[in-house]
Amino acid sequence: MLKKIQVFSNLNKAPDQFCIARISDLIDAGVDIDNLIERIVILSKAIWGDVTDSQCYTWTKDMLKIQFEICPELIYCAFNNDEVIATLTYIRTTQSKAEFKSNWLNKSGDGYLTTHIPTGDVAFGVDLSVLKKSPQKVSDRILLSAILIGVIGEGLKSAYLGARIPSYHKHKEMSVEDYVYGKRKNGKSLDPELYFYMKDGFEIVEIIPEYMDDPASMNYGVLIKWNNPLYRITKTLPFIKPVIRWVGKKMFL
Repeated sequence: MLKKIQVFSNLNKAPDQFCIARISDLIDAGVDIDNLIERIVILSKAIWGDVTDSQCYTWTKDMLKIQFEICPELIYCAFNNDEVIATLTYIRTTQSKAEFKSNWLNKSGDGYLTTHIPTGDVAFGVDLSVLKKSPQKVSDRILLSAILIGVIGEGLKSAYLGARIPSYHKHKEMSVEDYVYGKRKNGKSLDPELYFYMKDGFEIVEIIPEYMDDPASMNYGVLIKWNNPLYRITKTLPFIKPVIRWVGKKMFL
């Protein structure tokens, strides 16, 4: 547990070169949402257009408008000056639905987030999109802001997501099991993207074939899970949840 908490402490020491905000807060602040949607669409196409030829995985204006209606408090954006450089989106669901072996489209409601269950006790990460030119640590900060505010701060049991393994195509002579569970001599995961999540405390649950049209990952996804180390505490002492959310907002937003 201490190792997981230390991740937040260490990250908070990094200098800020960008800012993070939730869509719900931006709506409350009166931001031009149509303009924001256009910028997120551009970001999504720039990132996922390099990953796959399929148009199913890039946000459209219609998708984002519905997402903003369903769960705006679960969508985060990172800005560098006025440019959107990263987004993170998750839904609330149940453990059985999060662990059900199905593809990204089924889990995300074809990208519209209609699978969101407001009373769900676990989170499922639908999107983490970060421009390659983004400042250092933006990926960690937007991910951990959502975990601290939306998972620990809401008293959820855990957070799941389907991770890509984009270096697998370079090692396709290996079985996917050997690749996913294999380690380098230094103990790090063979795949850099898996390592990114594992260093923040995620654990592998299972491998999902045909998770999405992703040639670099040979269409595989890896279901991973982050267990909330304070779940029992917030269950017993629910009054500390708003305190955790306040701390998270002060640290990251």
